[in-house]
Amino acid sequence: MNDHKNKHIQAAVDYALSRGWRLVLAGGHAHVWGTLYCPARRRGGHHIPVFCTPRVPEYHARFIRRKVDACQHSEDKGGTTP
Repeated sequence: MNDHKNKHIQAAVDYALSRGWRLVLAGGHAHVWGTLYCPARRRGGHHIPVFCTPRVPEYHARFIRRKVDACQHSEDKGGTTP
């Protein structure tokens, strides 16, 4: 399901998926390739837009990893997952 064109962003998305996040792909003509949602499936949960062609893909991949690590709901941190 993770078939992003850029290898750095693809690795960051795989990192998020391995920590319990889920990926919802966008439509065909959207600027956003998909959205990552944290394991907390409720109103206070986090989401990260994953862009198709960011200006600097390495920075966008680093941003995704930082947001995943900062989320209190991630499975590896012992957060609450319904």
